[in-house]
Amino acid sequence: MTSSPSVLPAGQPFQRRAALRVILRSHWTFAVLQVLDLLTTMAAFHFGASEVNPLVARLTIEFGRFGGVLASKLIAVVIALGVRRRLWVANLLYTLIVCWNVIVLAILSAR
Repeated sequence: MTSSPSVLPAGQPFQRRAALRVILRSHWTFAVLQVLDLLTTMAAFHFGASEVNPLVARLTIEFGRFGGVLASKLIAVVIALGVRRRLWVANLLYTLIVCWNVIVLAILSAR
């Protein structure tokens, strides 16, 4: 009896890739990443970091740190509502942003 090339002894890679695809295309994933970005950004502000994104930096000048970052999150959500087919790109980008924020937090907290 031979096994299918897409199934390895460790599991079923095709199903894992399909699950990852569903997660990356999810609006819920996008919402969670927005919350994580907001929280990690606010924590970085607490440790003395500044906003690098020029749009968000301008919003923080206009509305304060929390208000500016929150406004940027609302703008991102409105944009994401209309881009279902490319939502995975935004989710991947915000995953990288949250990871970067965590790295910055680790560096700042180590000081």
